[in-house]
Amino acid sequence: MLTACRPSSVPVEEPPPLASSTLVGSSSHEFVIVGYLPEYRALDPGWGAYITDIVYFSASIYATGGLDVERLEARTFADLRGMRERYGTRVFMAIGGWGRSQNFAIVTTNPVLRQQFVQTLTTYCLDNALNGVDFDWEFPANEEEVQGYTLLLAEVQKAFAPHGLQVSVALAAWQDLGPEAYQAVDRIHIMAYDHEGRHATLEQAITDVQDFVARGVPQEKLILGVPFYGRNILHPDTALTYAEIMARYHPAPDVDEAGGIYFNGMTMIQQKTRYALEQPLGGMMIWELGQDARDATSLLRAMYGVLRPE
Repeated sequence: MLTACRPSSVPVEEPPPLASSTLVGSSSHEFVIVGYLPEYRALDPGWGAYITDIVYFSASIYATGGLDVERLEARTFADLRGMRERYGTRVFMAIGGWGRSQNFAIVTTNPVLRQQFVQTLTTYCLDNALNGVDFDWEFPANEEEVQGYTLLLAEVQKAFAPHGLQVSVALAAWQDLGPEAYQAVDRIHIMAYDHEGRHATLEQAITDVQDFVARGVPQEKLILGVPFYGRNILHPDTALTYAEIMARYHPAPDVDEAGGIYFNGMTMIQQKTRYALEQPLGGMMIWELGQDARDATSLLRAMYGVLRPE
């Protein structure tokens, strides 16, 4: 989940924050809106009105079992805590991601290193007043590594539980970690994008969700991921942020393709949000907040409009 793009922000005008609201169409469990903030973005505190959770991306693992947080800034953590004080937004830290997962296999398959990492991680979360951690190993290569990942998730959950901390995991639908891993986490962030061709259609998102449901994962644990960027249909290595697409092509709200780039426009984001509410899933996930447009075409505002219509 690492796509380098330029920053953007949502409009200054603020609605009632989602974190303290009852959402339209939601069931007895909380419906969350999770947004990722990569370390190469500037934080826009105004996002707090539109989301319930923010994930600071990303730390990684040292081969010695230590926690590498060199990319993450103490000032940003302080600003994120300020967002939580103002809006009630929960603050998480991501570990891993594309190009940042190389030491997962070494640590998770070694019981001593794995336990050392769990202890270090728990202490770091408590010292920095985090609400939890999101894991993103891209990708375990064999059954031994899947089992090591499962043990890591279970051991982190056990260490976190007395402190009220949460554990989530980001997964593509083709990744099946098995029931023990799914039981160990509070949420699964479904990376329902980067498929071949038109990489993030509604039909593919529904299929991705149904794959996890078929594995016995409770729907309230499933968080449907949506892209705030587009990819070239024939040349997927070419990507543009949603803000860049809007500035370059000015597509209508119900258009999802421009200049050979497939993306999710405002209407599509609203359709996916309604689908998640109707199931009901546990919520929506955004990769990533800084790719949004800063005007009335904002995808974040479009999503909010479904949850809190005027």
